[in-house]
Formats: sequence, C-alpha cells, structure tokens
Amino acid sequence: MTSQLAGFKGTRGTLLVGIGGCSSSGKSTIAKLAVQVLEDAVLVHQDDFYRHDDEVPFDEEYQIGNWDVPEALDMAQFERELDHIRATGRPAAKLVHNGNIDDVGKFGISEEYLEELRRRYRGRISQPVVLVDGFMLYHDDKVAARFDCRLLVRAPYATMKARRASRGGYKTLDSFWQDPPFYFDKFVYKSYAATHARLFRNCDVEDRLVAPDVQEIYNGDEAQITCVLEQVLDAIAAAQC
Repeated sequence: MTSQLAGFKGTRGTLLVGIGGCSSSGKSTIAKLAVQVLEDAVLVHQDDFYRHDDEVPFDEEYQIGNWDVPEALDMAQFERELDHIRATGRPAAKLVHNGNIDDVGKFGISEEYLEELRRRYRGRISQPVVLVDGFMLYHDDKVAARFDCRLLVRAPYATMKARRASRGGYKTLDSFWQDPPFYFDKFVYKSYAATHARLFRNCDVEDRLVAPDVQEIYNGDEAQITCVLEQVLDAIAAAQC
C-alpha cells in the first residue's frame, strides 16, 4: 500500500467504498481492477486486520482455527482505520502485509481497454476514492454505516466453493494456512450465511438481496469481468457527493 499512497491525493472529501462478499466471490480481484482504472484511488484489504494465529478463535469440534468469523479480525483496529480514513481522507501507510490476492493478469484485460475506462470515468469520478475489500463489511450496522458506497459481490455457492478449492493456501501473520477438505462448507460459507442472512429475502443468502443500502454486484463464472468492473465503476460514480 505504501507505493499506492505515494501518489494518492486523498482529502476529507474522499469517497469510502466497501466491496464486500463471501470468500471467493471475486471481491478482491474486482477491487484491484477498479483501482487500476481510477486515477486517484487506493485499496485497503480487510485481511490486513487478521489477528495472529494464536489469537484466532479455535473450533473445538474440528480442532482448527476459524478464520471466517468477525472475531478472527481485529475489528476495533479496522473500525479505527475506517474512522481515520473518514477524518483525513487517507489510509494509514503501515497496512502493507497482505499478498493473498489473485493475479488479475489471468483475465487478459488489455491496457488499451483500461485506458479507455480511465478516459470514460475521468469526468464521472472526480473525488479521491478509498476502496475497502473484505468479507465482514456489512455484518454489523456500525461498520457498514462508515461506507459512502456499499457493494456486495455475489456468486453461486458451487462457484465459490470451486474457486476456493483451487487456491493453494493463504499467508497469515505467522504461518501459512491451507483449507482442510471440509473448511468451505463448515466455516467459510456457514459463517457468511450466518452473518449476512439479514441482508437477504427470507434470510437466505442464495435468495434476493433486499438490504436497501447495499448494491449487488453479480460475479458468477458466466459474468464477463469487464462488465462486472464497469458495474462497480458506475456504482462509485453514482455515489459521489
């Protein structure tokens, strides 16, 4: 993040945009692409607020740490960071240790296309933007309320499970984590469903999103990443003061 901040002109008029969703919905990838288009933007990853390995809640039944509950994060520090951004328009430069993001180069998006988007949105998005991607942005009203624009990236259960299974693992503060075979069902998706149910019709996270202040961004495998990216940029443009 330090290199991102070097040219960032954040002010108190900075737009704070949340890009939330279940693990493997594609939220981090989309956020990373959006930052490549926006001329005055920086990206903060909620994963940078994970606790140390020995502080992560331990599941007695499965005898492993549960990385997918709010308690696995230092939410107090995360909320302070959001407040700092709202007060100053800039994130803290010390948050630099997350590397668990897919290489966006695999999508084959040309620099010519990205430059076309920069020209298109240059006049539509004039405020500095801080994008925050994370899996626990909207589980708590007091956290969600800090964002000027709230986007929720969605994909079908089977799609997210397959994407998660294709990952080799995750770097933590102290070690390297690899999912046990049951982890997506018993921890990742179970926690997402429990913490986000209130946003959906019938409290079913596979049903329609009904939260009036959260906008859906669909990112199933059949969705074109360029269309998803433009939908995010349109939402940011519409959220400006």
